[in-house]
Amino acid sequence: MTLAEQGKVMVRIAVNEYQKKETNTAVPYTAEEIAEDAIRCGKAGGTIVHFHSRTADGRQALDNDRNGASLYRAAIDLTARQSDIVMEPTNLPYGIVNPSSTEDLPHIWSLDEQPPEHGGLETVNIDAFRFEHLKSGYDVHRNRLVTIDEKQSLRPDVPFRLPACVQEVLNRGYTPFFGVFNLSDLRLLGSYGQEGLIPTPVLVSINFFCDLMWGPTPSVEALDAYLWQWRRMEVDSEINLFVTGLPDMKSYEYFQEATLDRGIGMRVGLGDHASIFPGGNAQMVDHYVDLLIRRGFRPATPNDLRDRVGMASEGRRAGRANGCAASS
Repeated sequence: MTLAEQGKVMVRIAVNEYQKKETNTAVPYTAEEIAEDAIRCGKAGGTIVHFHSRTADGRQALDNDRNGASLYRAAIDLTARQSDIVMEPTNLPYGIVNPSSTEDLPHIWSLDEQPPEHGGLETVNIDAFRFEHLKSGYDVHRNRLVTIDEKQSLRPDVPFRLPACVQEVLNRGYTPFFGVFNLSDLRLLGSYGQEGLIPTPVLVSINFFCDLMWGPTPSVEALDAYLWQWRRMEVDSEINLFVTGLPDMKSYEYFQEATLDRGIGMRVGLGDHASIFPGGNAQMVDHYVDLLIRRGFRPATPNDLRDRVGMASEGRRAGRANGCAASS
């Protein structure tokens, strides 16, 4: 049973992304600021915080990510001292190696191998640019994924394998939160789920951009097309929409209502809309929770999400990973 079928909605907050304090002084940069914001969001009804490591001057902290991920670790540790909200680090590409390789997620492996003193990594954001579409084909006669080789030939005789970075996340027992940009991403992700290559329920983020020429023009019609593609595959999941760069409160609330009409949630936070809510991330959570209550829902707690998708203790992570390995 989905969270929505239980009368609950995941409240996912993008606290910073690429936003600048020049746009909104409440945008958190440092680990301390991120943790303070995450704790406030948790008290307001937040379920999960998506965040980027940032330097004190606002830059993306890519060098720190590659060298031990101390900023991510500190943010998770400081948050967990006062809140049980789920912390979801992002997965920026580093541009040095193949984004599907394990080498392109150095901060994730650092957080796994040297966990914070309090709390820890539970879910790993994996965006679809890591999916190896050009190596993924489909056998329409056997209804299964097949490998495409270096000569661009379909090879049903070669076992199909997940991208290395996705498989390693699963091997370590973490729950992926997959971000998709196009219908082909959903089709491939759904096939992963149908064939038992990834555990279900699947966490899916549909990513729309008003401010970037990437994906469809954000609209309810586009959302319905994405949901049609996904739901026809009948893979158990929790779906969350994010739309960045909406121009005003009217369009923002329009999408929030439309997602609830369709049994899914919408990501909130300054990372997506830094200029609509001057009061900050917790104000955005308050606004969304008020809407949920008016619509007859309640915010899913962090433990509601953990229980729904099987993320939690090291033991439960190990069991999840072993179950997936046995089915693939």
